[in-house]
Amino acid sequence: MRIFFKTLFFTVLFVSVACGKTLKDFMKTYVEKQYPEYKVLRVSAPNLQVDEKSKFKVSLESSDRYYLRFKVFGYFNGKEEVVPVSVRVVKLKNVVVAAKDILPGELITKDLLKLKRVSEFKAGNAFSSINEVSGKRAKRLIKSERIIKFTDVEPDYKVFKNTPVKVVYESGAIRIEMMGLALQNGALGDIIEVKNISTGKKILCKVVGNGVVKFMH
Repeated sequence: MRIFFKTLFFTVLFVSVACGKTLKDFMKTYVEKQYPEYKVLRVSAPNLQVDEKSKFKVSLESSDRYYLRFKVFGYFNGKEEVVPVSVRVVKLKNVVVAAKDILPGELITKDLLKLKRVSEFKAGNAFSSINEVSGKRAKRLIKSERIIKFTDVEPDYKVFKNTPVKVVYESGAIRIEMMGLALQNGALGDIIEVKNISTGKKILCKVVGNGVVKFMH
């Protein structure tokens, strides 16, 4: 039976150990089970065999970004000892990866995406939520299993800079349509600047469709 005792500074856990393991093997398995948010890179501990059916008390003494430091209380080679153990770890983070190849310009849907846990050092400039990527368009070929970076995608623009747009003005029962020139890219719901072709003035409009904006008044 496992008994947990946790405080702000350390964790104590009593565990039973199967025979035939070294202390390094035991601590690697222990950290992987008790701290799933980390990946174990290296265990620094004496090369000791653990005794069959022994019980050990494991105390987390300190931690930082790179190491978890423990004291292990128990019997090693027939003697009761307290052994310091240092475990080099790396934090794992969820990132969004391509579930299959995504072509340039393709509208990205949820079925093209999945989450994967990777080292925090590989997670830079990556999305952590599928909803953040779904609905955007691929700027380049994204191969299956590749981490999707911020620079790999762009919004699903309905209006493009320096292209003609239809400007709709509505007030009560009055509806007027005119031509304008988009001065910015815009996805659905974006507020962008548009140049009124007939007057030359800049106006603020909301993107409401492909090549269509609504005058904000």
